[in-house]
Amino acid sequence: MPLMTTALRPEERSATIPPAAAAAAALHGALLESRQRWQDLTGLAADFVFETDSAGRFSFLWPNHILGHAAAGLLGRRAASLLLGTATDPFDQRHAIRHHRVWMAGAGGRPRCISLSLAPIGDARGQFAGLRGAAHDVTDQEAAATAAAAGLRRAALLDALGETVRHAGTAREALANGLAELRDALGCVGTAMVVPGGNGAEIIGATAEVPPGLGAIAGETLDTARDWLGEIDGRLPAALFHHHGRPPAISALAAWRAAGARGWDAEDLAVLRTMAATLGAVLGFSRLQATLELQAGTDPLTGLANRRAFLDALSNALGDGTSGPRGALLFADLDNLKPLNDQHGHEAGDVALRTTAQMLREAAGSSGIAARFGGDEFTLWLPGATAKEAVACAEALIAAAAALPADRPAPRFSIGLACRAPGSGDGADGLLARADAALYDAKRSGRGGWRMAEPAA
Repeated sequence: MPLMTTALRPEERSATIPPAAAAAAALHGALLESRQRWQDLTGLAADFVFETDSAGRFSFLWPNHILGHAAAGLLGRRAASLLLGTATDPFDQRHAIRHHRVWMAGAGGRPRCISLSLAPIGDARGQFAGLRGAAHDVTDQEAAATAAAAGLRRAALLDALGETVRHAGTAREALANGLAELRDALGCVGTAMVVPGGNGAEIIGATAEVPPGLGAIAGETLDTARDWLGEIDGRLPAALFHHHGRPPAISALAAWRAAGARGWDAEDLAVLRTMAATLGAVLGFSRLQATLELQAGTDPLTGLANRRAFLDALSNALGDGTSGPRGALLFADLDNLKPLNDQHGHEAGDVALRTTAQMLREAAGSSGIAARFGGDEFTLWLPGATAKEAVACAEALIAAAAALPADRPAPRFSIGLACRAPGSGDGADGLLARADAALYDAKRSGRGGWRMAEPAA
């Protein structure tokens, strides 16, 4: 078959691309596309990639800026020079590592947490030639995880401290237990509560010897109700956190560490701030409870102990009756209370009762127990007193009452005495019964005198 030829007019003719040039262009395009694909995928998978040589120096870095540093300025620099406080140098390893976290210095020395994945590179002879790695900046995730873990630890600690406070038998025990547990949990030398006092500050419930300078600092901060962090005497790390609540309206939680100990981190301060509110509320309740207990055991007219409080105190002083101290019990009865009330009104009778209370309070001193036992009856326990001393006390009381000015409602009373020998076995009930019987004898004998009960059998 003869070959066919076609003639082309000049305007239909075009240049012919040589096959080799077309192949080169196609290869160049493929390389550009491959490079772009590599950069896109690498950028999605890591914040930066790198290679090091056998000496651990950066030999390749991408992209152009690494942790704020210019990549060109890092080439030839040892990778380990960017590490911050790392015990083990991951760039000195000879095996693959995945997701190993280290702290590295960013621009300006700013610490960054980096997750490294590394693989060793071998040369043509199979010798170690360096590392190829991918890095991801996980500083934000690390901070969030650290904060979450710290929050869990803080919550667990506060829950444990709260349990200690809640399971205490009394508010006083709750305060003491809470302060002790807080001291141990935070590694403190001591903890205490501080409230306003006559000399600036009153320290309550201290779990250790209070540093001399704490009171002055606490007094100043209570005046301003501002929290305080610093060092006592320039060496003891200390903290004061305030609470506003029920009386005492202002209180502060104080904590201090040993000289040279670490200061307070954010978690310490968060715990102290929360416990200042908790223990401040407990302190307020403890004082309210103490006030109520005092009121429950106090006669409102005279301010002396009432019958219940006196019996409790006397029973505690005498113990089980088989041992206990020597002492004397005075049982006094106002002979003229009814006439005073009838002739001058109950205000006059109240004056006589308060006068008697003051006389008994002075006779009791710092060791005795005086009480309004009920109505016009009063009791006085004199620990360690002999029969002679008890008689002298009774006679002094009767004489003092008789010496009061005639123009005022003065008490006149009879007194029964009962003495107790050490180890006599005489308990509170027996002692009171003997003193009451002696009082009856004194009143039957004409009043205005005293009688001594026979010794216990």
